[in-house]
Amino acid sequence: MTFKFLDIPWDKIVEALKTENIIKQLSETDPVAFFKDPHNLVPAIIVGMLLFFLKFSRTLIFLLGSLVFWYACVHQLPQNGELRLHDIASFGSTCALVLGIWIYFFFIREE
Repeated sequence: MTFKFLDIPWDKIVEALKTENIIKQLSETDPVAFFKDPHNLVPAIIVGMLLFFLKFSRTLIFLLGSLVFWYACVHQLPQNGELRLHDIASFGSTCALVLGIWIYFFFIREE
């Protein structure tokens, strides 16, 4: 029995997601190079300014924190089996800072 929802072939989509290995592709993408491309930078700036002016601060903080966390995962985690203490310390402090800001904006701050 196949599951059909709006005549979308979900089994083919799930199989494509398994074979494409999206996590591997995201880990190979450099966040700094991603935003140097004007096709990515201009819409990101427009969306950021729109969120700022419409006062969607929680959404903006979540997106910025996710970008910082992505940058930290790509550049600060040990690579090639090389474990350096300052990389682990900077990754931990970056994650703690992002988590602290998220806790403040989502649970403590009143709007």
